Amino acid sequence: MPPSAAFTQVVQTLFDKDGIIVTAADMSKQPKAEIEGIVVTLFLHRHNEKNVINPTMISLLIDALDTIDTHPMLADNHNKALIITGVSLEGGNDKFFSNGLDLEWMLNSGDSNPGNGSNTELGSDEEITANSDVAIDKARENISSNTTSQMVESFCSNVLARILVLPFLTIAAINGHCIGAGLFIALSCDFRIMRTERGFLQWPEARLGMRLSKGFAELSKAKVTEPVVIREGVLMAKKY
Repeated sequence: MPPSAAFTQVVQTLFDKDGIIVTAADMSKQPKAEIEGIVVTLFLHRHNEKNVINPTMISLLIDALDTIDTHPMLADNHNKALIITGVSLEGGNDKFFSNGLDLEWMLNSGDSNPGNGSNTELGSDEEITANSDVAIDKARENISSNTTSQMVESFCSNVLARILVLPFLTIAAINGHCIGAGLFIALSCDFRIMRTERGFLQWPEARLGMRLSKGFAELSKAKVTEPVVIREGVLMAKKY
């Protein structure tokens, strides 16, 4: 929901490019605020693409994280926290936090190792569309290219790893479906908050016949402490 008029007065937009937005609110300037410090929010606002992860999204996230690291308002302030969310600023369709890797991009890139996540929309098992099945088969057939593996490596090292080691609290405010690579963004944060009626969490790899890469597997094991969740989530693609 859009912030109140009073709160808007203390919010500054630090980065706004192609649907990725970074704002900062100095809570010391907020009337009757019970906390101090700066609340930074990174909005995933590419809802027409369901916030899928592709090279464009990765580049935008890197630029957003660079802004958070270097902006004068934030660089020398250690009393801050970061919220990552897919909430729509206009109150429109925000059904997805992130729907995983961009399967359409994988189809067009010609890759040998599809890896992790998918932009197949969740719902019943029948909702995996014929186009998605074709995309998966095509990605498997293209054994001469390594483009998706390179994209996943960039995503892990330049986005997930940076979020993991940020020297302040990070919170994933999960507003909708959080699938595959989108789930790994959430797992990279220190805390995750989600209303269960807002969507599903899922490791979709088993459902789509894809393997889980080592980096994503290690992140899952480090952040998910219940063995039954790892077993059912990774091996059976159970939705939570």
